[in-house]
Amino acid sequence: MKALWRGLTLACGVCGGRNLFRKCHIFAMVDDCPRCGLHFERMEGHSLGAVAVNTVASSALVLVVVIFTLLINGTNTATSTLLMLAAPVGVLFPILFDSVSRTLWNAIELLMRPPHVGEIREEFRRSKVR
Repeated sequence: MKALWRGLTLACGVCGGRNLFRKCHIFAMVDDCPRCGLHFERMEGHSLGAVAVNTVASSALVLVVVIFTLLINGTNTATSTLLMLAAPVGVLFPILFDSVSRTLWNAIELLMRPPHVGEIREEFRRSKVR
């Protein structure tokens, strides 16, 4: 749970380190964690998992908006009303959630495939052993 919480709060899943995104471009993640040295793109195609997390979360939120609108207004709700409510959510949420989806996917991937000894800086590992 700790790793997932770190992923949701834009932190490294291994050490909790911050500043994982470039200063000038919030959508560009650094290659390695500044604190523990974990390389985030651990295998080819790694970022597809973050895209999947973002797509699932965004689709779920749009579905929730549509369901709540139908529950509140009834099934006679105009399609234009549904579109006016769901379209901004479907466009803005994936953009705003992009950074979280990247760190969350890294945390999920770390739970599925824990880091090997060589993937984390030696000085970080030694400080955690003490």
